[in-house]
Amino acid sequence: MTKYDLIIVGGGPAGAMAGYYAAREGLKSLILERSQKPGQTTVSGCGLSPKLWRDFDFMDEIFELPHRIADMATVHFVDKNNKERSSISFTPSDQASYDAAKKFLTVNVYRGLLDPWLMNYATSEGAILKASTCVMDLLKDDKGKVSGVITDSGETFEAPLVLGCEGVISVVAQKSGLRKRWLPSEACWMVNYDFASTKEIIDEMIGGNALHYWYAGSFPTAYTFYNVDGFHFGLGSFFDHVKNQSWNPQSLLKEFYKVEGVRRQIKICQGKAREYQAHILPMISDPGKTYADNILLLGDAAGFLCPFEAEGVYYAMLSGKHAIETAVEAQQAGDYSETTLKVYENKWRNSPIGEEFILGPAFSSIVRGLFFNPVTTGEFVDAVNDLLYGLANVAESHYYNLNNLENVMERHFPFLSRVLSEYAEPFMDGFTQKPPIPITQIIKTYLDQQIKKRARQEKKRNE
Repeated sequence: MTKYDLIIVGGGPAGAMAGYYAAREGLKSLILERSQKPGQTTVSGCGLSPKLWRDFDFMDEIFELPHRIADMATVHFVDKNNKERSSISFTPSDQASYDAAKKFLTVNVYRGLLDPWLMNYATSEGAILKASTCVMDLLKDDKGKVSGVITDSGETFEAPLVLGCEGVISVVAQKSGLRKRWLPSEACWMVNYDFASTKEIIDEMIGGNALHYWYAGSFPTAYTFYNVDGFHFGLGSFFDHVKNQSWNPQSLLKEFYKVEGVRRQIKICQGKAREYQAHILPMISDPGKTYADNILLLGDAAGFLCPFEAEGVYYAMLSGKHAIETAVEAQQAGDYSETTLKVYENKWRNSPIGEEFILGPAFSSIVRGLFFNPVTTGEFVDAVNDLLYGLANVAESHYYNLNNLENVMERHFPFLSRVLSEYAEPFMDGFTQKPPIPITQIIKTYLDQQIKKRARQEKKRNE
């Protein structure tokens, strides 16, 4: 039986980067991938954030792959009748702290291309990839200590350290006792239709405005993302939000398709549906424990997705780097107990991964209460449109509009006050234990005063 310094279960971005850095450190590593090749069973495309170019020195080489640079994003506000009421676009800012962030919002690629490309870095350095191999259980010695893995064919591989990188449904996480399956309130289903087009058509009709988010009153927040020669539209929600037959993936996708702007994008890009895709993402406020004796969890298996917009590739790759730093320290100490491996948690919590979860509870509250709650969203869509209309309409003089803005927004005061109390203030409070009076509190106080003022006026009129 061949023995390794570590076994990496899963050949996605986390596993590939773990293999890459392990090989560079001289660790004999084995990557076990259940598919015939990395990226074969992953879904759709992804938007790679500028953080990758900041923190990984080889990322410029990805431009050799088919890709689309997104240098503009548009947020569409859709009411409960599926009518688009307003939209807002934004682009990179000159105030960004590094060059890549000043140039683009994301680089969009398909995972079927990205994953093999990343894996090539690992195997080129000497990591061993064994595909078509599904890990079913953890191998343990006569003292009950994890000593490797057991595959679906009954084959065993030994190593003093096993890295769980196999995604949201992680055998390593479950068999090690670190975590059972995600709760319905901790996991999201995501569904989308992928369309084929051509680079020339998308270049002409969409260009760099390749990220579209649809914030709606009849379905959870949805998206249309454009790649080099295709695009997909889709949406998702928490499993515990699925309460009746009318609230299911297929019916919600149909609602999304009713939006004229969505149908128009498909038409002008001459999109031809080629695949229906579905997958699961962990959406949690904090990952919890990610290490045990002889075990580390990485990427989706650890819950390392941004709790706000579910970015995952960057955090998976970064966790691969931190895991190998930890593995090297454990090998040098000759100790793979959780006492030694705890340094892994210190590393990721003091990195951008951990930074995203500082505001995790507030992010989770916003996502559940606003993004994935069409009732609340519908009210917010109306408020945004009335605000924009009140500021910019030409039905009256702009002097009149500004003086009348309070009256235009009056009906939204109770709702906006509640939003600030439930979502905005906890978000601001996450920055410090003893915050100064935040701007949200000032606004809320004003809104509450206006609500009371209107109530007094109404009472006086009725007397």
